[in-house]
Amino acid sequence: MKHIFIVNPAAGKGKHIPSLLASITYACEDLKVEYDVYHTHAVGDATEHVSDVCKQNPDEKFRFYACGGDGTLSEVLNGAVGHDNAEIAVIPMGTGNDFVKTFRHPEYFSEIQRQVRGVAQKFDLLKYNDRYSLNIVNAGFDCDVVCKVAQIKRNAFVPSKLAYIMGIFSVFIKPLGKRFKVTVDDSEYFENDFMLCAMANALYYGGGFKAAPLAKLNDGYMDLCLVDIVSRWDFIRIIPKYKAGKHVDENGNSPYPFVHYRKCKKVVIESENTIGICGDGEVTQINKVVVEVVPSAIAFSIPKDSDCISAETDNSENGKDIASVS
Repeated sequence: MKHIFIVNPAAGKGKHIPSLLASITYACEDLKVEYDVYHTHAVGDATEHVSDVCKQNPDEKFRFYACGGDGTLSEVLNGAVGHDNAEIAVIPMGTGNDFVKTFRHPEYFSEIQRQVRGVAQKFDLLKYNDRYSLNIVNAGFDCDVVCKVAQIKRNAFVPSKLAYIMGIFSVFIKPLGKRFKVTVDDSEYFENDFMLCAMANALYYGGGFKAAPLAKLNDGYMDLCLVDIVSRWDFIRIIPKYKAGKHVDENGNSPYPFVHYRKCKKVVIESENTIGICGDGEVTQINKVVVEVVPSAIAFSIPKDSDCISAETDNSENGKDIASVS
C-alpha cells in the first residue's frame, strides 16, 4: 500500500508544516513504506487529486492522510468515497480538530509512526445532497457562526479562537432562530422556529461541543439533535450542558422540553427561506436538503493503540487541543 499525505499548507497558518514534513520522512523511511506528499493549491484540489489517483491506479491500494483541519478531511473523504482501493486517515492541524475527539488518545493522530501502523475500519457516512460527511451536518445558530467566523477571518488578521468567539457574539445579538420543517425517517415531523439542528455521525463539532453524545461511527444510524428556539437566557443556561454532552441522558431523553434527540437513518429539512447547511465546515445555502446514512461507506485508518470511544464513555478530556506533530 502507498501512503499519500495530502497537506493543506494553510492549516494552522502553516507553522507546523516543517515539522510535519520531517516527521513524515523519518517515519516512512524508518518503516520502509512507499509514500508521497501532495500540497494542495486551492479549495477542492484535494478531492480532485485523491479521486484522480484512485481512478488512474485501480489495482493499487492507497491510504490518503488529510493533513489539515476538518475541511481538509472532508475534501479527502469526498475524493476517496466510492473507490475500493482507498483508505483515508487524518493528521489534525486545524483549529477545532473535532473529528479525532471521537477516539481514545486523540493525540496519537499526530504521531506519524502510529498512523502508518494503523488499521482501517469501515465507518458510516452521512450523504447530504451530493456531498458526504464523516462528522456532523448542521443548520441554524452554529452554521451561522461558521459563516460569520469565515467572514471575520477574511476581513481582519484575527486569531482563529478569537474569531470564533467574535462570531458567536455577533450571531447571538441578532434575532435568533430559523423556521423550517424536519421530516425524520419519512414518518415523524417537526415544524418550528429552531435554534439549531445537528445530524451527527460522530460526537463533536464546533471546537469541542459534544452535540451527539450517543453517536457511533458504525451503527448504521445518525443522531439527530433539534433545539427549539429559546430565550437568550435559556440558551446561555444550556450551552455548558450542550458542550459537555449532558443535554440528554444515556437513553437520549432530555430534561429540557425544547431539546429533541433521535437516532434515525434519514432526515429531510425544508424551508421557505434559504438557510445554511454546514457539513464539516463547508456551508451551502439551500431550501431543502436530504441527509441519509450510508453504512460502512469508507475505510478509515485509526492510529495504532487508539480506537473509538463508546457512547457510555465520559471522554471530556478529548476536548483538548491537538497542536503538535511528532
